[in-house]
Order: sequence, then structure tokens, then C-alpha cells
Amino acid sequence: MKRVLLVIGLYVCSMTVLAVAKDQSWNGWVSDSKCGASGANASHEACAKKCVGAGEKPVFVTDKGQQIISLENPDAVKDHVGHHVQVTGSMNSSGSLHVASVKMLPQSGAGSGGGMSDMH
Repeated sequence: MKRVLLVIGLYVCSMTVLAVAKDQSWNGWVSDSKCGASGANASHEACAKKCVGAGEKPVFVTDKGQQIISLENPDAVKDHVGHHVQVTGSMNSSGSLHVASVKMLPQSGAGSGGGMSDMH
């Protein structure tokens, strides 16, 4: 009986360890919730900073697929609004990203639109 309980206990523990979310990394842009993917370029930095300063939330826009992802902890990217970055973190059950770390990437990709004339 003890042996069966031990095996069940080890199984439950191993499944718990496997279920823990592993941090992943994504490349993309820190934009604002108003402009979203249209702000995923180097020329949008001033606009993104202005919009975030006016109360819009920072969002992460992936390079691959231009997905707009809300941030669980937006303070983690406060110094990177408008920048091309690599974020490391984990997605939570609500679909938002918990950022563990941020690393700057080259600010290439002027992209389309989002210039200073598009500031809100």
C-alpha cells in the first residue's frame, strides 16, 4: 500500500513540474494600445511614448505575424516604449504576457506608417 501511494505521489509531483510554464522569448516592438501593430517600427517611437504618457497601455507586437499581446506587467517595458526588443517571459491563461526580461535589438525596420506626422 505504501508503495502504491509513493508511486502516485511521485507521478503527481512529476506532472506538476512538467506543467510549470517555461519562459520563452519573442522578438518584436513595444507599441501602445491605440496604435498597436501600426506602431511596430522605429519611426513610431515618439508617438508611442506620447500615447503611453497620455494613458494608453504599452503592448508587445511580435515580429512574426504582428500579433498584439497585452502585458501583465507593463512596468517591465516602461523604458523600452517604441523600441525593437526581445522579451523573455511566459503567457498566462488570459493570453497576456508576463515579461521577465527585456533585451534591446537593432532598431531597424522603419516599416510602413507610424511616422511623426501620424502622432495622435
